[in-house]
Amino acid sequence: MVPYHTVAFSQQKIRAAIRRSAGQEPPFNYGFVVHTRRQNDRPALGLITLHGESVALSERLLKSLDGQALWLFGHARITLNPGAVIVAAAKGKLPAAELPLASLVMHIATFDTSTGVTQHLVQVEAIVKADTLVQPLLVLTHARPAAWPM
Repeated sequence: MVPYHTVAFSQQKIRAAIRRSAGQEPPFNYGFVVHTRRQNDRPALGLITLHGESVALSERLLKSLDGQALWLFGHARITLNPGAVIVAAAKGKLPAAELPLASLVMHIATFDTSTGVTQHLVQVEAIVKADTLVQPLLVLTHARPAAWPM
C-alpha cells in the first residue's frame, strides 16, 4: 500500500510538468512516476499514474511502452527495459511478465555540452534499482499506453 500523500504528491508533479510542456509540439498529455515500494517486505519498483493508480512495475507494463516517446522529467529522451524481477513475490502464482521488477535499465539520450558543441548526442545507460532509488523518476509521454491503468 502506497501512502495517499505519496500518490497525491506524484499526481501534482505530473500535472505541473504537463502544464509546463503545453507550448511544446506535440505536447505531453500523460505521465507517470517510477518510485520505490514494498512488495512482500522487499523493495520493488512501482508506478503512480496521472489519475492516481499505484501498481507494481512489471515487464508487461514496460513492454506496452515500446514505441512511445518517453522523456525523463520532460527534458531527456529515454527508453526503459526490464531488469531483475522479484521471483519470490508470487511463488508461481503470476506469469513471469507480471512479476514486480526490482530494477530496470534506462537509456538516456542527452547532449554533451562539455565541448561546447551542443549537437553531440550521448547515450547513457543507468540501472535503476528499487533498493537504491532515492528520488522518484517523473516520466512524460504524449499518450497513455493502451495496456496501462488510468
